[in-house]
Amino acid sequence: MKKVFAAAFALAVETALLVFGVVSCRNERSKNLLDQIMAKGELAIATEGIWAPWSFHNDKNELTGFDVDVSKEICRRLGLRPKFVEMEWERIFTSLEKKECDVAINGVEATAERTKRFFFTQPYAYDTTAIITRKDNNSIKTFVDLEGRTSANSLGSTYYEIAESFGAISILVDSFDETVKLLLEDRADSTLNSAATIYHYLRSTPNAQVKVAAVADVDMPIAAVCRRGEENLSLLAKLNQTLEAMHSDGTLTEISMKYFEKDITK
Repeated sequence: MKKVFAAAFALAVETALLVFGVVSCRNERSKNLLDQIMAKGELAIATEGIWAPWSFHNDKNELTGFDVDVSKEICRRLGLRPKFVEMEWERIFTSLEKKECDVAINGVEATAERTKRFFFTQPYAYDTTAIITRKDNNSIKTFVDLEGRTSANSLGSTYYEIAESFGAISILVDSFDETVKLLLEDRADSTLNSAATIYHYLRSTPNAQVKVAAVADVDMPIAAVCRRGEENLSLLAKLNQTLEAMHSDGTLTEISMKYFEKDITK
């Protein structure tokens, strides 16, 4: 499945480059986005900063995490400074469209609907969805059991969409920490989130009174997100080239082991 996703993304990018390349030859523009970024020496990266272990602040209030390290390594290889633009999840896609950032690197799942709206790089990680409940809640054991029960999730997230599709009653939240608080206070029956996220949370919080009630059996590709448009194709190609090199030399695996204690990049 993962190889199929990777092949599909590679074909989509190759096709887009070919189509837009013809247009570019006929109507050359002054500077594409990659030219502008390289001239400035800085890559503006949208990320949440509140979603451990993907992107969060440590005890010293330093921005860190899997996506942060991936972003820094991409920039290092391109000779760029990373400029992290922290924002709520629901603002990330609109921020890209408004050109407030150059790329989003925030554990974003490359769904079919999103790929119609944005360019996605090749996957740099894979993750699946987990249902999280209080430890004493035995009424939710499968995704079907979400029907008629409350589920706290971020608006516009795949977790929100999945919960809704199974008939859950949505409670909107801004962060994973907020969802856990609602669960512990018995103000929500469940939350859906990244399986990698919840397992990291349980390792770092061994006395947590929450549990994984169910896990989806499909891995989704995680990729960096760029705006659509001819002027963004060279950036997309450069990101893909860099991520491919990071896959090949084991850098992505090393970063994954640091934050997840397992390799989620293959």
